[in-house]
Amino acid sequence: MGKRVYKFLKAEHGRSSLKNRRLKVSTIDDLNDPFDLCSIDTTDPRIEAAVEELIRSFKGRTGLLCFSRNWDNLLLWSHYGASHTGVCLGFNIPDDQPDRGFDMDVRYQPNLLRVGCPEDVNYDLANRLLRTKHECWSYEQEVRMFVSLKDPPDENGLSWFNFGRDLILKEVIVGAQCEPSDNRALTDILEVYGNTVECTWSSMRKDAFLLVRLNSPPSWFS
Repeated sequence: MGKRVYKFLKAEHGRSSLKNRRLKVSTIDDLNDPFDLCSIDTTDPRIEAAVEELIRSFKGRTGLLCFSRNWDNLLLWSHYGASHTGVCLGFNIPDDQPDRGFDMDVRYQPNLLRVGCPEDVNYDLANRLLRTKHECWSYEQEVRMFVSLKDPPDENGLSWFNFGRDLILKEVIVGAQCEPSDNRALTDILEVYGNTVECTWSSMRKDAFLLVRLNSPPSWFS
């Protein structure tokens, strides 16, 4: 059994992903938290050097796709869904399978990890670093899917991961403030998916700071 995860995108990037059936792969250098892979106490120069070598071993050969476990987080829509004008794609991804890539629920904590000696900077520690972030990021409820960068990047220097058995598109949620033209373009593209993908529309509740899903677009989208 897989798990359902969500990817927030600007409308234009959502259209491109749906049309080309793929997601852009992030590299270690793309991540927006400088403590990613550095969530460890490196006051000991020997440990600092060992961690830097560990990070170098991942760069260039490992990429990742970042998702959330929830579709209705207001901050995620604002930060990654272009202030609710974008789109949220819901995927089923496989459980941890070493021969097909793997996914990790990010763990959030208040303090840096600590190790006693450089010899402790090993694969097991790398596994922890890849999933450890400061607790201020906990609202993201992040799930990371790591993939090998086997193919060279495209002419724009970007790497992609195609929809398929490891990334099955199941739903599309249109942002509550999506432009009508973007909404029409998204729904037109989705026609080729038929009944395999559910399309709903995010809407603000009138009695709470919450989002709900509508089965048809609001009247002002038309």
